[in-house]
Amino acid sequence: MSLQSATWKNRVFLGLSAATGGLIAVLSDIMQKHEASAVEQLQITLGTIFGGQTYLWVAALLLIALAVALSFIFGADNNKAAFTTGAGILAFMVTLTPYKPLPNLDTAPAPNETTINHVGWWDRLVIPSRVFAQAPTPSSPATPYTVHLEASDGKPITAAIFTLVDARSGQAIRRSRVQGGDLRFYVSNQSYLLRVQVDGYQIAEARLDPPPHAVKVSLTPSSIPLSIQRLFQR
Repeated sequence: MSLQSATWKNRVFLGLSAATGGLIAVLSDIMQKHEASAVEQLQITLGTIFGGQTYLWVAALLLIALAVALSFIFGADNNKAAFTTGAGILAFMVTLTPYKPLPNLDTAPAPNETTINHVGWWDRLVIPSRVFAQAPTPSSPATPYTVHLEASDGKPITAAIFTLVDARSGQAIRRSRVQGGDLRFYVSNQSYLLRVQVDGYQIAEARLDPPPHAVKVSLTPSSIPLSIQRLFQR
């Protein structure tokens, strides 16, 4: 074997070691964390930059490629060093994408913003005697939705994660962890996508369109972990 062939073979093994370290770090981040996942934060950032929806696996693949590049940039000269550099990619990403948790879903109606204009005797001469109340602002979370989860295998739902997604941008805007399978919340008067995650079931989605109504979400059992399912979710 020539020296050049040995060098290329060594580079390939170094790259595979770094990629393996990056892959383990990425999967660990997705499996152990949710809202605090650096990979999901990168996914959101990519969607914001490119103005569209991005799969989580795209962000994961980008991180693994970056792990391989960094192993060569920092001159890892053996497989162990390359693996360590690849596994440390998440520390680098946490610095670049600081954790910003999503706010919880609004489970209480907005405060009554209706106000009555009090007028003096001089105003009665120039405006009608009937004074209309001011309407609530369009952005106030005043549209109620009641969601009920129903498993196809008949098992009770003990806990679920509800994520509210903007139907136009595809960006997650609110998220709540709930005990049980029922939730009532309030949103502004526009279209949303509700994503439901329950351990042992496929990730389910339901379209929320005004007017407000009750929504039943059916859950299908699945042996695929939620962390793996999320890789292929936008």
